[in-house]
Amino acid sequence: MSQTSEPGKTTGYGLVIFVLSLTTLMSAIDTNIVNIGLPTIGKALNANFTSLQWVVLSYLLAVTALIVGIGRIGDIFGKKRIFLFGIGLFTLASLLCGTSGSIYELIVFRALQGIGGSILMALSFAIAGDMIPKEKITQGMSILTVMLPTGFALGPSVGGLLIGVFSWRSVFFLNVPIGVAAFLCALRFPTLPVTEKVRKLDIRGLLVLTATLVCYVLGVTLAENQGLSKSVLLLGAGAAAGIAVFLFLEKRTDFPLVDLNMFRNFVFSASLAISVLIYTTTTGAVVIFPFYLQQAKGLSTSVSGVMMMSGAVGCALLTPLAAAAAKRFGDFPVMIFGIAAMGVGSLLMSTVSLSTGNVTFSMIWFLFNGCLAFFQTPNNASIISHAKPEQRGLASGLLNLSRTIGLTTGAAVIGAVFYAFASTTSIGGASPQKIASSIHNTFLVTTCILACALLIGLVALRPPKTPAAGNTTD
Repeated sequence: MSQTSEPGKTTGYGLVIFVLSLTTLMSAIDTNIVNIGLPTIGKALNANFTSLQWVVLSYLLAVTALIVGIGRIGDIFGKKRIFLFGIGLFTLASLLCGTSGSIYELIVFRALQGIGGSILMALSFAIAGDMIPKEKITQGMSILTVMLPTGFALGPSVGGLLIGVFSWRSVFFLNVPIGVAAFLCALRFPTLPVTEKVRKLDIRGLLVLTATLVCYVLGVTLAENQGLSKSVLLLGAGAAAGIAVFLFLEKRTDFPLVDLNMFRNFVFSASLAISVLIYTTTTGAVVIFPFYLQQAKGLSTSVSGVMMMSGAVGCALLTPLAAAAAKRFGDFPVMIFGIAAMGVGSLLMSTVSLSTGNVTFSMIWFLFNGCLAFFQTPNNASIISHAKPEQRGLASGLLNLSRTIGLTTGAAVIGAVFYAFASTTSIGGASPQKIASSIHNTFLVTTCILACALLIGLVALRPPKTPAAGNTTD
């Protein structure tokens, strides 16, 4: 079988990293860049709150539902070709979003933008695995890895600045020149031969998995406001049934969308599970801390934004250190250190109070969010570099799916825990003391979640005493 990774690994390393970093950052920023502008958009397009929610949800649904299938499509039909299509679609959809004349047009175009975003997220790490020389894979992955949390953190700040200076449409127009530049640069990527072992796309599996993920995302999103309503329970049942049907189909097809044998490898399965748990805690923290900073502490939106940025700065600064540590000491000890350090950061977060200083808070947030780099940098590099060439798109898609599942789950579950401890369904009416107390209890819960992640890591991520034959996803 031809090795798909070899032709592109001799040239264009800097160009590849630049383009993949740019597209990954762009798609991550657009996950939540529009959130801060929803009130402005509502007034401009005369939209109600439910419609505005769908401006956010349509993008998230598209990314979550398609990210695994897109990875597999890239494996089958060629990653470069699909990646170029993704850049083009994302750029065009951004232009259409900026020119929307009604809220319904904006929702549809945001869904198209989400499809493009799912392609950019799903294939970036896979293309890096194909084109980056093996001796530089950890360095390259570390650069791509830091783009995700940086983009998630930058979204509200960039969106607020653009809307304040220009208008809400500028949030979308910003992507057009960036997308055009990325497309022109990506055209210079070497063509990657399509693997000979994959010849057919599992359409049934793709449709069932997409429907299952849609049910899950809608379910946890609606549960945040409705609790265990009839609609939420039906969506949960639909997701559970979808998983059962998907597993049944995948075991009985010659060319499955997801090779279930990949999950027999404990390291692969455990790393995905830990990613879900870690992103659940970090996303939940991002959701609830603005209430603490603005409502309980009385800080302005701009000051709160600057303080929350310390987490993204921490991840950016510590990622090169994490990559160097993984190269020196190996992936396992660095990943375990990262999980443990985040647990310590979460425990420190539970100690914040109304008297906690801004600098102290920023330092703790720097530790908590920044130490994410010590887990995800070696984890991403290990999964992608050891995946078979014909499975790199799928492996990249599954890695990104674990993040998006964590993002969705964290916003709903940790948000619900926070509301429960605050004993209110409307946080606007909670006293500063109640919010501070709820922060304390919520982060004790997230510390327990991270302790579970650490236990899984200690049991399943430890490398074998003797080198195993084959690669990790066999």
